[in-house]
Amino acid sequence: MSETTSRRDRKKLQTRQAVGDAAMRLFLAQGFDAVTIADVAREADVAVQTVFNHFPTKEDLFFQERDSFVTSPSAAVRARQDGESIAHALTCGYLRLLDDYHVAGLLMHSVDYQRTLDASPALRGRELELRREREELLAATLAEATPPLSDPLRPRLVAALASAVDRVLDGEFRRRLLAGEPVGEVRVLLKPLAEELFGTIDAACRHLDEPGR
Repeated sequence: MSETTSRRDRKKLQTRQAVGDAAMRLFLAQGFDAVTIADVAREADVAVQTVFNHFPTKEDLFFQERDSFVTSPSAAVRARQDGESIAHALTCGYLRLLDDYHVAGLLMHSVDYQRTLDASPALRGRELELRREREELLAATLAEATPPLSDPLRPRLVAALASAVDRVLDGEFRRRLLAGEPVGEVRVLLKPLAEELFGTIDAACRHLDEPGR
């Protein structure tokens, strides 16, 4: 990669970050539905088209960590060690995603973030779409198990159960945050709950946990 290309890529990343930061400031202060793309462009001091170049929809501006959210369970299953159960891999993947968000500072404004999300029908709808994408991707990953599964419905069952556990954990995370509990304490409290809930899908995973996987 040339120095010019590298500099151009860094500039693009900087612009994307500036646009994303500007959007979140406005969303958290005014509410998602009250903010327009033009408002975001003015706040970031860029053209409206520049916003669309980096974020195709307004919902994408809110769910900026969409890719990691959607791919996290599937990536955790693909990366599991020999002898590691799918349930354990999913537990670690969920907790790792929380840790990554914490390190990136994304949990700093979690209470305002959750309130903004809950107040917008458009965001709640988009969140459901992302969860469906997440479940479908996990099911596709589980379907690639070797040897082939005798029961073709099992990957979809495991993915649906994992998705349900995700929703329960995320719901508890939101409930505790909105009740005023510190983010750090909530993260600690969620670990044993995640281990317990993901552990309940072990039976459904048993045919996927063959030696050598």
